[in-house]
Amino acid sequence: MGRKWVVENQIGKKNLVIEDCDAKQSVYVYGCKDSVLQIQGKVNNITIDKCTKMGIVFKDVVAACEVVNCSGVEVQCQGSAPTISVDNTGGCQLYLSKDSMGTSITTAKSSEINVLVPGAQPDGDWGEHALPQQFIHIYKDGQFETTPVSHSGG
Repeated sequence: MGRKWVVENQIGKKNLVIEDCDAKQSVYVYGCKDSVLQIQGKVNNITIDKCTKMGIVFKDVVAACEVVNCSGVEVQCQGSAPTISVDNTGGCQLYLSKDSMGTSITTAKSSEINVLVPGAQPDGDWGEHALPQQFIHIYKDGQFETTPVSHSGG
């Protein structure tokens, strides 16, 4: 298709690889299950749609990585990504590299979103952070103030 890599309906394929890609190309992954895709090199954007138990490993993305309508996906950024968007997804593990610590993560209609970041030491444990899925909106001084729900552990 020229500027778009399309990976569709792959089931149980753990060794999918896109090698010859460049920053003008996009990657669209649709309907895959129990598979792992490696994207080697920099691409413009990545969209993962209607996938279940899917793993995506990529180096760099110019615009965004989007996860839509998925269940139980793992996304690992080994380089940099300005934006990662997770929409209508249940169970998503995001692994960020040191170069992607400034990534903007947007979530909507999603649950069980965990972001893992590298430890302070090169061989240290990864830190895991759950993103809140519930918010409290309070109308105050003519506008709404939104804060995440904090749960107390007992």
